[in-house]
Amino acid sequence: MADNSPSYVLLYRAAFALLCILILFAHLLPLDTLPRSWGSPDLMMAMCFAWAVRRPDFVPVVLVAAVFLLADVLLLRGPGFWAALVVIASEYLRAHAVSLRDVPFPFEFATVAGAMAICFVVYRIGLSILFVEQAQLSIFLTQALSTILIYPIVVAVSHFVLGVRKTSASDVNTLTGRT
Repeated sequence: MADNSPSYVLLYRAAFALLCILILFAHLLPLDTLPRSWGSPDLMMAMCFAWAVRRPDFVPVVLVAAVFLLADVLLLRGPGFWAALVVIASEYLRAHAVSLRDVPFPFEFATVAGAMAICFVVYRIGLSILFVEQAQLSIFLTQALSTILIYPIVVAVSHFVLGVRKTSASDVNTLTGRT
């Protein structure tokens, strides 16, 4: 049974925020000065969705919104649009976390991949409607595909290294206050 004490939950919330800040720091480092011809995966999104499915209490909506809004500002995206899409998708996954708890991983992966794909498509369409200059379609597609394909690796690292495991029925009852 997982520990559901407030300090344990706060520790993982702080870990989520710290990992997101480290990912942002890595994005901002000038490691390559030439433009890339491929899009790197959105590790923050994959981690957020993996944790929202496995332990929704570790990624509250306010924390997700704050971290992704900070990412929008630092990565020079339109502030708020990508953050709003990720918040909506993570809340959808959080609402379905109980039903995804007992299904095999391929069904969970398909659900999360669908949510990711919808976020990427709506983001691309939204930017097109607003006439915002965008990256090439090939870069966009490789980023979306690599984000979807890296999700199982993020889940494995979260599970085996960080200890973020799916909640059991007793943990859900403890978290919601039901007996």
